[in-house]
Amino acid sequence: MKGHSLPSPPAPESPRPSSLSSAEVFPEIWRPRKSQDEAASPADPGTLKLRESGTSYVQSVHWEAILTKIRGLKEDVITDSKAPRGSHLFYGPNRHATRDEILAAVPPRPVVDRLMALHFDSYHITPYLIHGKKFLREYETFWKDPSATSIAWIGLMYPMLYIAAQLQTFTIDITDGQAESLKAEYLTMKDAFREKAVQCLILARYTTGGPYILETLIMVLTGEFVLLKDGATDGWLLISMILHLAMRMGYHRDPDHFPGISPFEGEIRRRIWLTILQLDLVLSLEMGLPRSATDRHIDTKQPRNLRDCDFDEDTTEMPPPRPETEWTPVLPLIARGRLISALGLICDVNTDINPPSYDKVIEVDALLKDVHDRAIPPILRWETMPHPITDSPTLVVQRVSVETTYYKARILLYRRALISYPARQSQERDMESVRICLDSALKILSFQQMLHEESQPFGRLCQLRWKVTHIFNQDVLLATSVLCLYLQDVDKFELPETAGQTTRSPRAEEIRQRLTISHKIWLQMSTASAEAGKVAKALSIVLGNTEASAEDGSGHASYDFLTDFDAIPLNEFGATFNNQYFPSGFYSPLTFFDNVLETRGT
Repeated sequence: MKGHSLPSPPAPESPRPSSLSSAEVFPEIWRPRKSQDEAASPADPGTLKLRESGTSYVQSVHWEAILTKIRGLKEDVITDSKAPRGSHLFYGPNRHATRDEILAAVPPRPVVDRLMALHFDSYHITPYLIHGKKFLREYETFWKDPSATSIAWIGLMYPMLYIAAQLQTFTIDITDGQAESLKAEYLTMKDAFREKAVQCLILARYTTGGPYILETLIMVLTGEFVLLKDGATDGWLLISMILHLAMRMGYHRDPDHFPGISPFEGEIRRRIWLTILQLDLVLSLEMGLPRSATDRHIDTKQPRNLRDCDFDEDTTEMPPPRPETEWTPVLPLIARGRLISALGLICDVNTDINPPSYDKVIEVDALLKDVHDRAIPPILRWETMPHPITDSPTLVVQRVSVETTYYKARILLYRRALISYPARQSQERDMESVRICLDSALKILSFQQMLHEESQPFGRLCQLRWKVTHIFNQDVLLATSVLCLYLQDVDKFELPETAGQTTRSPRAEEIRQRLTISHKIWLQMSTASAEAGKVAKALSIVLGNTEASAEDGSGHASYDFLTDFDAIPLNEFGATFNNQYFPSGFYSPLTFFDNVLETRGT
C-alpha cells in the first residue's frame, strides 16, 4: 500500500506562547525540494515484518532496522521469539469489579503507607502528575471514609501501589536467604494492584475523561512500559489513546483561554500535558513510527519552575517561577520539554517519506544545538557542572538523561548518511554527517559504561539501578547499532582528517574497544531483556566474538563488571566516581510518608 501525502495546513496566525512550532521554524521542511544528492539516495522505506503472530513496521532510523544490515545476523534473532505479555488494559482478564470488591482489596494502611512512601521517594514521573499537598489531603480523606471517595481517585492510588511493589522487587538483596519468597510476594501484590487499577478505570468509564483519569492512565502506561520495557507496541498505542483523550479534554489548549479553570488547575494541566507530549515522542521514537502530536494543534504553555509548596488549590494568582538555577522536581520536565521542539521536528523529518535537504538538516541541527546550549538550565547540563559528591544520584541521572537525549537526536538527524554512504554523491557532506553520528554514539556509550559501573554494588547509583537499566536502554541501543554498522563496513568509510582539525575523528580501534565493553554490559542485561540479547548477538558478530554467540540472548550470561576488566576512566566527564566511598545506603532510604513531599518543598 502506497502512502499518500496531504498538503500541510497553513501555519497558525500567532506563534505558540512557549515555543515556535516546527512549521513556523522551517515552513518548507515538510515538502522539501529534492536536490541532486537526494535524487541518488531515495528515502529508505523502512522494514516490514510479516509473521503469523502479527505484522510490524519500523522506519529505517530504528535500531532494529539498522541491525538488519548486519551481515550474519539471522532474522530470527532480530524478531522476538515470543510476544510480550502486553498491556493489562488491553489483554488482562479485566473482570468487572464492584466498588465494594475494589475497596476490600486495599491493604491495611501501614502497608499502603510504606508503599506510597517508596513511590514518592523513587518515581521521578509522579511530581509531573500529582500535586503533593493536594494528594496528601485526599489521601487522609480516603482513610477517614473510603466509601465516599471517587472510584477514579482510588484508581489513581492502585497503579501507584503497583509501581511501588515493582520498584521493591528491584531493591531486594539477592544475598538474603528469603529474597526469592519476598520477591514472589511483591510480584503477587503487584499483579493484584495492576488488575484493580484497570478495574477502577473501567468502572469510572475512563474513555469519557474526568478527574484523575489521565493521571491514572499515565501511571498504568509508565508502570508497564517504562519499568518493564520489552514490548512497547501496546505502550505506543496506549499513549496515542491518552493523547487523544487529553485533547478531547482540552489539554492541548492553554488554560488561560478558559476562565473556568483555576490558576492551580491550569498549572497542573500544563504539567500533565507536557508529560504526555514527551511520552508520545519517546515511545514513537522507540517504535520507529510517527508521533501523534504535532505543533499545529497545540498552544499550551510550558509549566512554571515551581515547587508544590509555592501554590495550592486556593491560589488566586500564580507566583513567578523560581530561577532555573534552582532545582525543583519539575525542572527536568521543563528542560526536556524544550528539547521537544527540536527532537519532535527530527522525529517528523525521519518519518517523512520525502527526506529533507542537507541544508535543512543543518538548520534543524542548529536549532537543536541552540536549545541544548542556551535553553537547558545549567544545573541540568553535564558539561557545565563540576559533579561534586554532594550532588544527589537522582540529579546525576537527570543530567545524563538530558545529554543522551541530545546525542540521540543528532544520531537520528544524521544517520541517513551512515546508512546510504556508498550511494551518495556529496561525500564531503556525508563524511561530516558520519563523524557526527560516530561522535554522538561514542558519547552515549561513554555514559552507558559510567552508569553501569556506578550502578553496581557500592556504586554511587546503586539504589537507582532500575532507572539506569530502564531509562537509557533505547538511546544506547541506537548508538550501539550505529557503531556496529560502521565497524562492519569500516573500509568503505574513508574519514581522513580535515585540514586544521584539532581533534582526531573516531577510529575503528577506539570504536571496537568501546563496543567490546558495551558487549559485556549487554550480555549481562540479556538475561532480563530480549532487546539486550539482540544487540549482544549483533556485537558478537561484528566483533568476531564467536565464543560468546551461544550465550547472546539465549542463555544465562553473568560476570562481575568490576573485576572482568579494569575500571573505566571517566576523565572526560570531569570526575571519577570511586565505588568504595559510596556505601549502598548513600541514596536516601525509605522515609516516612508524611515527610516525603514537604521535605522536597523546603
